Amino acid sequence: MEMLNYYIPNNISVIILVISGITLLLLILLIVNSIRIKKWKNKYYQFMNTKDDFNIEDVLQNNIKNIKELKDTLKEQKLEIRDLDKHVKQSIEKTAIVKYNAFDNMGGQLSFVLALLNQNDSGLLLNGMHSREGCYIYIKEIVNGKSNKVLSDEEKSALEDAINFNK
Repeated sequence: MEMLNYYIPNNISVIILVISGITLLLLILLIVNSIRIKKWKNKYYQFMNTKDDFNIEDVLQNNIKNIKELKDTLKEQKLEIRDLDKHVKQSIEKTAIVKYNAFDNMGGQLSFVLALLNQNDSGLLLNGMHSREGCYIYIKEIVNGKSNKVLSDEEKSALEDAINFNK
């Protein structure tokens, strides 16, 4: 204790100088922090659009509600796409036509075989045979690329062309 009593009075000018330096340093830090706080406040008010009735909780709840609605819409669209996919698989997308002479004594290749198939290679063959008496159209059902009826060479060719349509 005596040492302090001796040291403080003899070094009062150094102590005052150190305390003044620390005070000046704290004053500078206070000014710097005040400037930073002012910048953060300005950014905050810009974020909040300076609206008096603005409430971030309301905005978050509204966003959550919108996300739920979007999820519901997405679920509905997935179901609709699934239904459309079922319809597309049944629609005709593979076609082929083969023209031929049904009878040797007639020219011009007026007879034809038209193959209409879906993705599963199911559909029908239309065989239009032209003769002098008229035109006759026959239909044969195709299931998974096969017919339960005997096919002519032209019908086989049209069926094969349709099966290989996009390959």
